[in-house]
Amino acid sequence: MNQRKWLPLVASAGMLAGTFAATGAIAPPASASSTVHLTYDLWDPHEEIGYKASIGQFEKTHPGIQVTVNDIAYPAYQTKLQEEFSSGTGPDLFWVNTPWLSTWIKDGYLLGLNKYLKAWHVNLSMYYPSLVKLHEYKGVIYGIPKDWDTIAFFVNETYMKAHHLTVPSKWTWNPTNGGTFLQFLKQATTDKNGVNATSPKFNGNNVATYAVTVPNAAQTGWENFWQMDGCHVIPAAWASHVSFNSTPCYQTTYFLNQLMYKWHVAAPGTLLGSNGTVPNSQDQALFASGKVAMMMAGDWETTPVAEIVGKKFKIGVVPLPAGPKGRWSVFNGLIDGVNPHSKNLKQALELERWLGSPASQKIMGAGGYIWPAVKSLDPLFAQYWAKKGINMAPFLEEAHGNVVNWPNTPGMNQALTDMGTTMGPIWLGSESLSSVTSVLQRSYALANHDLQAAGA
Repeated sequence: MNQRKWLPLVASAGMLAGTFAATGAIAPPASASSTVHLTYDLWDPHEEIGYKASIGQFEKTHPGIQVTVNDIAYPAYQTKLQEEFSSGTGPDLFWVNTPWLSTWIKDGYLLGLNKYLKAWHVNLSMYYPSLVKLHEYKGVIYGIPKDWDTIAFFVNETYMKAHHLTVPSKWTWNPTNGGTFLQFLKQATTDKNGVNATSPKFNGNNVATYAVTVPNAAQTGWENFWQMDGCHVIPAAWASHVSFNSTPCYQTTYFLNQLMYKWHVAAPGTLLGSNGTVPNSQDQALFASGKVAMMMAGDWETTPVAEIVGKKFKIGVVPLPAGPKGRWSVFNGLIDGVNPHSKNLKQALELERWLGSPASQKIMGAGGYIWPAVKSLDPLFAQYWAKKGINMAPFLEEAHGNVVNWPNTPGMNQALTDMGTTMGPIWLGSESLSSVTSVLQRSYALANHDLQAAGA
């Protein structure tokens, strides 16, 4: 992923003072006698720039606190932090992704914040309710919501215009005949002779541009389609078992296989890296090169996509198609976890309070880094990208529609990893419905084993 090359908005002192007053926050006196050093771990080099700007404002109003931001590569992040936590160390504050949340709560790696939120007079109603609920267990909240994500399609609008196509804003799919979604994908897929997939002369073995990518990934791929056909990874948060051993799950996953290997309108998993899981952002490279006309992705990918596309073509965004049960998007958001063993817990809590505040989220939203978890601030993010020529409204539209929270229960992260590996054959070649069913049944058994081993 490329480094962000643009400057974030810096909040004025007046704005900060007003926000402290509005949220009940009181900045410490400027004459702090000693300096406390905090560590803050994250994994995204793009957002790191914005958070350093936000923390810079925090340090100005908290002169006795200095914060070191550590950017850790995502594949190593969970293991590194868990090893530190198990030894009684670790960063003072750290990003928490939902697949680890329940395990880290169970293992005592996260500090419950209820009494602090009450003392700070934090108005939780200003955040998306589902984000608050996502990070709560047995009535205890473990982090202040600070951002959110939904899933949509980035579109090569230049390609669509050249082929006289307009992506439908309201399209539908079903696993039987594909609906208007499949019809459009056929129109948008062309072989190297310039023939699209609606023609009997179309050569599916010689495709120049596929219409779309649908990777073997839960958040940016199949889980959205599963949910739209009544299939669920788990039946509820903190469930003790997975629940995707059903006919809709089998049929929907088979439909995704057919998009790749029967109709040849979706980029085959063989182009999407190991098991079709896009481990190195292969889908972004295909999109930037013109090999695919649309890329199924999360809004956090906007910056790297815009950077690698550059001036090659105009980027648009369209919402997901609606399935038999309507249109659904996976919905997720991050929190900053507070290390209960921090040697500077008081100061760590002040940083937690700041990063979840409207003042910090204004900086992050207006700089185009995140959709703020404070709902009233969402226009800032959209306005930033509108000035860059990208209409992000479809992501916001989905956030206000039907959303399914990222599956959250102990062992879920390992389960999702094993599911991606086990489901690989579905993305790597043509399969029958019966073979897809067998693969998902094996994946189901393995995922259940992972949850049970983790104590779900």
